[in-house]
Amino acid sequence: MLKAPFGSEFDPSEEAEGSIDPLGLQPGYERLADRLLPAVTVRMGNPRFVTAIAIGARVCDEWDTDAVAADGITPPWLVWEWFVVEAFVRTGNSPSETSGVPGIQKVRRALRHQRPVCASAYLRTPSAFGFTGVFRRLAQGIGIITHDGTLDDNGYELVSAWAKDQGLDGFLDAAAGAGPAFRERLRRAVAQGMDKGHTTYQPGDFWRDLATRLDPRTPGRREKKVLIERILSRAGEVEMVAQLKDALIGQGGVSERDQEAPFLRKLSRKAPAAFEQLLTAIDAYETFGRAITDAFDALRYCASSQGGAPVDARSFSASKTVGPSLALLKTSLARVCAHPTLLEWEREEKGIAQAVDRFEGVQTANDLFEALLHHHEQVQREKLPHGKRTWFERGPRGRIVLRAGYTLREPPAGKGGYVHEYRVPTFSRFLADLGALR
Repeated sequence: MLKAPFGSEFDPSEEAEGSIDPLGLQPGYERLADRLLPAVTVRMGNPRFVTAIAIGARVCDEWDTDAVAADGITPPWLVWEWFVVEAFVRTGNSPSETSGVPGIQKVRRALRHQRPVCASAYLRTPSAFGFTGVFRRLAQGIGIITHDGTLDDNGYELVSAWAKDQGLDGFLDAAAGAGPAFRERLRRAVAQGMDKGHTTYQPGDFWRDLATRLDPRTPGRREKKVLIERILSRAGEVEMVAQLKDALIGQGGVSERDQEAPFLRKLSRKAPAAFEQLLTAIDAYETFGRAITDAFDALRYCASSQGGAPVDARSFSASKTVGPSLALLKTSLARVCAHPTLLEWEREEKGIAQAVDRFEGVQTANDLFEALLHHHEQVQREKLPHGKRTWFERGPRGRIVLRAGYTLREPPAGKGGYVHEYRVPTFSRFLADLGALR
């Protein structure tokens, strides 16, 4: 008799074994989202962090691109980031509740224990999860910094606009005045951080000035103008971005993820041909993704509700949650195959085409049971570098057991929203933060 595997408390570190994207939908989503807003990601918060990156590029420009601090690993831009986040914590002027400052909890913990901010007290992967890592794609995409982190042409314009708003004329290149003096204070702090490998003591007015002048909630008039102009002209294909902006303004914004799908569906009905093709491709792909995701969750729920006992195709077929997913799957497959460009765009990647092939012959719930398992096993097997374990263990007579950590106690809601977020709420927040959405 097949027995359920022993389960300890779920450890999130099991993500290393393949707990992300069990149906292989993420790559196709990323490619479609990049056609819409290539410079934006869903992890981005307030766009004023791009200004902080630009100022840091000017402050750190005396160091070579391969320079590291005394700890042997930290580049100058990261030392700068440490000081900025510490300033928010020290002044009690933290915008984290509304704007989201990556790494701020780590910095709070370090200061609470009277430790300086350093590599071991900060984010484990700051190049991806610190504010520079999160916003680097946008900063490079709109021409604020180059790929080696130095100021690009639009970066000089942004820093100049920020300096004028702050009463710091000459911050960029003058030798004397309030701007150069403030720049020198920042440079000295970074130099000390580079020498020590951690942040260093600074007077209270240093922290207050830095936090106030870079508070993500309060960009200046000139700074906002430069940021919004560059985002609208370079965050994606210009005409699509303009149409997206106008539609968002007309609707008053899209602030929640569950508002995105109806917004894009409505927009597709009046969009020009090229934009309409992209939006209908997204909708077709996400309808397919929703169908197999809900079916996969229905299988997890079925296995979870049996108290760990093995389940088979008959048990799955008897679940009330299966029927809607099966019907949606048939509709979505027809839409994907009929779309004029979706499979053509993905021809070289083959991911969508392979998924369609695996589900195209599904007619019954029994077929769906086997197709889900086969597809999931193939997706996990093909994950780099050496494949990942499946969420289910197969047993005799076609039965399976759901592995510990992947149980699902509630059935799929079946609301029909997108599986993924296509960066529209993020872009809408950009418009709101920069005064373009009223």
